[in-house]
Amino acid sequence: MKKILSIIILALSAVAAFAVVPHGQVVPDIPGYITLKGDFHIHTNFSDGTVWPVTRVDEAVYDGLDFISITDHLDTRHQHMVKDFGASVDVNTSYNIAAKAGKKNNLIVIHGAELTRGTRIFPGHFNTHFIKDAAPIAAAAEAHDGKYGSNERRQEEEAVRAGVKAAAEQNAFIVWNHPVWEMQARNETIMWPIHEELIEAGLVHGIEVYNNFSGYDADAFHWAIQRNLAIVTGTDAHYPMFTGVDYEKGEYRPVTLVFARERSAKGIREALESRRTAALCDGCVYGHDAILGDLLAACLEISDIKYSEKKVSFTLRNRSTIPIELAKAPGSEQLTYVRWIRINAGEEVKMTVNGADSRKPIGLKEFDVNFFVNNWLVDAGVPLNMAYHFAYDK
Repeated sequence: MKKILSIIILALSAVAAFAVVPHGQVVPDIPGYITLKGDFHIHTNFSDGTVWPVTRVDEAVYDGLDFISITDHLDTRHQHMVKDFGASVDVNTSYNIAAKAGKKNNLIVIHGAELTRGTRIFPGHFNTHFIKDAAPIAAAAEAHDGKYGSNERRQEEEAVRAGVKAAAEQNAFIVWNHPVWEMQARNETIMWPIHEELIEAGLVHGIEVYNNFSGYDADAFHWAIQRNLAIVTGTDAHYPMFTGVDYEKGEYRPVTLVFARERSAKGIREALESRRTAALCDGCVYGHDAILGDLLAACLEISDIKYSEKKVSFTLRNRSTIPIELAKAPGSEQLTYVRWIRINAGEEVKMTVNGADSRKPIGLKEFDVNFFVNNWLVDAGVPLNMAYHFAYDK
């Protein structure tokens, strides 16, 4: 009996050793909203990816996401599976497959498609989200092919205009993808007249500030803040997710944080339109000042505040998996406290604030302890500013 029991225990131990452990990031809700995590840019083998749509759902569930948008390329040259299987599939099939799998896994799958034009001429890739049918968008863009002889730029611009217009007729939420991609921006990131036109016309609503292939785009982030565009990120994954995310080293995939009123496609859409989004990528957060302030307050808990004549001490605990890098900021020159500290996921640190001379009383009835949050940005190169206010009883 003992031998049998030992064998069973060993067998269970072996199973546990190879169990799949979810790898989701912990990001708390903020007052009045639910924090949803998702990926707005994913490809499958129905265009130029190598991954089946159901696998994209499985990856998202493993990463603890709430939603994904399937954004396979629309243009005919990229529709590999459509070519291979002919009439049995179309440009909407990858979404249909993923949506069915999503329902079984409590994952919201958004119907998207990527309008892929202007490559090697100007940044002309746009993701169209919340569409009903990708085929008319593809047809509208490709109707301009071959019309303008050697004037390739005009052909591509007209194709973009037509494709974006067709998507807008379906009430799509349209995002300008990876403006920094070197194939379309060899030496610098430029907002071309076609982009000005589409943004000013209200046809482009968001911009990708980070992409797993091209990385962080400071220009795109600045334009998002300057022009009040939705801040969006995506992996742009074409291959299995593990090829772009080093899970063994504890890396997380980049995600868009959506602060929604409800966990639904409708809730995601409303949050995008209200610009309540942020990008969480490589341990950095990019977003609007007010949103990041609320998020930081939810992530960084202050407790155990103790006053004495010569110091104030307190404890900070990071309730999220997002690292928080604090640096002393102007406004606290008469105070002495740590000038730089990183608080990692779940970590708790104790801090002490003294006056200019730690041997003497602080000498202030009330004061602010000011920090820059170096890895939480509210514009290109501009960190979030935060402060704790302390006051002695009078």
